Amino acid sequence: MYYSTWEELQNACPIADGTWDQERLYEYLVASCHKFSKQIEAFFMEYRNDENLADLLFSFLLDDDYDGSDSQMGAARVISRMDRRLLRKKKDLLLKVQTNEVDWKRPFLQNEHLEWIDESTT
Repeated sequence: MYYSTWEELQNACPIADGTWDQERLYEYLVASCHKFSKQIEAFFMEYRNDENLADLLFSFLLDDDYDGSDSQMGAARVISRMDRRLLRKKKDLLLKVQTNEVDWKRPFLQNEHLEWIDESTT
């Protein structure tokens, strides 16, 4: 769907009462690659510790139905900004998506930026 203003997109907020709507999340991820990237980035920063969001983002990256979609690029970008303690809990998923041969499907372009993945969570 096309949103001409940030306010229109905000009306399709992907979370309500703590529950994520996957279709609306898809719209936000796609829009983050084209328009309103700063606003969407700020929106997702509020949820950088949300485990349910992380699971949905990884599902976009791992689901072949979304292959080539801007939603995957957006998901990778949001994952890269999520709380590292949360990402340590999702280590297996993170390492799995990092093996993708397509650069923009990897949250961290270079694996050497993952030295923190095995650090203590204290």
